[in-house]
Amino acid sequence: MAISVSVVLCAFNRKNDVTECLESILKQNYPNFDVWVVDDASTDGTYEFLKKKFGKNKKLHVTRNETEMGNTGSRNTVMRKSKGEIIVSTDDDCIVHQNWIANLVKVFEETPKIGLVTGKVLPLFYTKVPKWLEPPIYPILAIRTENLRAESLNPYGCNMAVRRTVMEKINFLNEDITRKYGGLYSGEDTDLGLRVRAAGYRVIYTPDAVVDHKMFPERMSKEHFIRRALYFGMSEDVFAGSNMWKLLDGAANIIIFLFKFIMKTKFSTLTLIAYKTGFMIKALGGGEETLERWRKWFMRLAQKTK
Repeated sequence: MAISVSVVLCAFNRKNDVTECLESILKQNYPNFDVWVVDDASTDGTYEFLKKKFGKNKKLHVTRNETEMGNTGSRNTVMRKSKGEIIVSTDDDCIVHQNWIANLVKVFEETPKIGLVTGKVLPLFYTKVPKWLEPPIYPILAIRTENLRAESLNPYGCNMAVRRTVMEKINFLNEDITRKYGGLYSGEDTDLGLRVRAAGYRVIYTPDAVVDHKMFPERMSKEHFIRRALYFGMSEDVFAGSNMWKLLDGAANIIIFLFKFIMKTKFSTLTLIAYKTGFMIKALGGGEETLERWRKWFMRLAQKTK
């Protein structure tokens, strides 16, 4: 019998998008899976809409948080409720390809030493792609286009699968890193990959398991990228910690990127400086107010970039 799989995702105020996502999941050509979706206290009627549309589908379980828990806590809740031997996750703004689950499971079948599998994430653009959007800053939008299998890449939560036994061993996702409405802390997926490796398991990227990730117009702005980059850096301090060597490394990277930026004022380079600056802010005890001051400074520079 095929390995059992539970797909989990968190929805927040995107009832039409999560519906499209669920429809693509339910069309999977894999024979043994169910789906767990948690509505994180949406205010647009997401829960009621999903119950009405999918209520009779025995593969689908829909739950709701009465108060917002954030993406990480919500996922942990339904991960623990689900029963699949493999836990697969995606996001409510994704559309999965028909052989998505099958191609993730295929990798796990090679050896029990593989604890986590992540896949390709292709952008689905709704507006003209800006010239400044280059591969070095693809992680800001969780874009992953590599065509070769690898073991060195960090997983993305919108296309990720983990053995249940491994999740239980490392105590699921780190709830100190969560994204709530208005906030952009993230990196729980990167943190998970680090802990899976530390527990002695392999993390595999396969280009065969594909999801399309919606790039909404509001994401195609320099403002969004700078803010996300700063938060990415702050999140890294939460899950990776800091010490004198990491501070020195962060400062050295800022100097290197700053030199490159002075030589050629590219927005992608400025975004990388913002990322390292976010790490330094958090590591040195700064918070949201400090981040906001730096965001304004970076945006003044961003207006002069290409």
